[in-house]
Amino acid sequence: MMNRHRNLALALILASSGALADAPEWLPVRDQNPFALGTGLPLPPPSVQHTGDWQVDAQVAEANSQLLEHSAHGAIVFGAETRESRLAVARALDDRWTLRASVGDVWIGTGFLDGPIRNFHRLIGAPRGYRGRLGVDTPFIRVVHDGAVLYALDHATQDVAPLLVDAAYRWSAVERANFGIAFGAKLPLGGTRGLNDTGSTGVHAAAFADATIFDVTQVGARIGYLHESGNEVLPSLARRHVAFGDVYLRTPLLGDWSAQLQYDMHGALYRDLPSFLGYAGILTVGLSHPLGARARLLLSLSEDVPIAHTQDVALQAGVEMRFGRN
Repeated sequence: MMNRHRNLALALILASSGALADAPEWLPVRDQNPFALGTGLPLPPPSVQHTGDWQVDAQVAEANSQLLEHSAHGAIVFGAETRESRLAVARALDDRWTLRASVGDVWIGTGFLDGPIRNFHRLIGAPRGYRGRLGVDTPFIRVVHDGAVLYALDHATQDVAPLLVDAAYRWSAVERANFGIAFGAKLPLGGTRGLNDTGSTGVHAAAFADATIFDVTQVGARIGYLHESGNEVLPSLARRHVAFGDVYLRTPLLGDWSAQLQYDMHGALYRDLPSFLGYAGILTVGLSHPLGARARLLLSLSEDVPIAHTQDVALQAGVEMRFGRN
């Protein structure tokens, strides 16, 4: 009898582990460069899958950059810390269609990350020599192009972040693998003078895939295309078409913890400017842990790769909650 109970418990554990492993689990990473935050770059695909289920994601991301860059046409001085607080609500209309809406708040000011990042860069010998030596008090942002100042900010700001909405269609063509397409839009809600929004409207389309390999390890990839118009921050230099993509790998750790490695990238949102406003790649290391049966905790650290193409470092913390019959 004891062996029978033990076998039943083991079967239930393996079944639940398989169900968790089959569900896609993207980290909700966004480029925390404020010139990118205000655009229509979308969140990764939602993971809710069962008819009638709801998923609520609450996340806070804190990022800091201190740099001075020059190019043939201009220069950028950037010394600021950003904080994006975002809430996303998704609903599975059936086992294939999911709708989602997300809104948030963006703060730009002087925070707590500058000192620790400066010490870390000094420890590893990274060539980010402008921390503490910009000659200005942060927050301070200035974009110069062909001798003209196109944008300047010298005080803290806080305002509503853009509204992001999307619809995803997912299907399973092979065992333990899912494929999908997604469409979405961005609507401006916040102010452009404080860089909380770019004032643009945008639409995007993407294709993605998730799979489970070696029984418990998950992998995923996405590629998409964003079209934007009406950028009011740098209207003469903003690009209207931008490609983006993501890849991730997630595997169990000790106990109920899981580890995740994710790389998110997008093309240059602006032209003829230093690399800080060019192509961006964000490498993220994340940890997740279940909170009961229907929620999980997300913790992650992001670094720009290549260096100086986006924020120096970003810390993220979030909670994902699911509600429904399944």
